[in-house]
Amino acid sequence: MIKQISTMVEARDAIRLLQDFLKETAYSQSVEAANDIEHLGKLVFTVMNNGYIWISYVDELPVGILIAIKEKNLWAPKHSELRELVWFVKQEHRKSSIGGRLFKTFCDMGNTLLEQDKIDGYFTTRMTTTEDIDLERRGFRLTEKTYLKERT
Repeated sequence: MIKQISTMVEARDAIRLLQDFLKETAYSQSVEAANDIEHLGKLVFTVMNNGYIWISYVDELPVGILIAIKEKNLWAPKHSELRELVWFVKQEHRKSSIGGRLFKTFCDMGNTLLEQDKIDGYFTTRMTTTEDIDLERRGFRLTEKTYLKERT
C-alpha cells in the first residue's frame, strides 16, 4: 500500500526511511545527516506543507519512500516545478514493484499538476548508487549531470 503521509506516526516512518536512505547515499555528509533527527523532522514537515511524501507499506511496515517538493524555477520564478528529492526502497524490497509504484505515484501527481497548470515540469534524479532505468522511455529528457568535488 502506498499512502501520502499526513500523521505524526507516518512522519516518524518517513524520518526512519530517510535515515536508511542516507546510510546508502554517495554523499560524505550522509552519516552526520542521518543522525540529525531534528533536521530530518523539519525537512519532513516542510515537505508535507510544500510537496508530497509517499510511503509504501508492506504488512504495515514502511519499506519505501518518495519525496517531492513543489518549488519555483530558479531561473524563471514565474514558473513552478515538482522536484523529486528522495526515492528509496529498502534493500530487501528492491526486486519488488514497490519502487516502480512509488515512481508511478510521483509521475501521476506530476502529470495532474501539469494538466492543472500548477507546474511547468517535473524532475527526477538518478544517483550513482542507484540502478539505471530508462527514464527517456517514460517521457523524461536528460538535461544535466551533476558532479561533486569534496574536501578529502
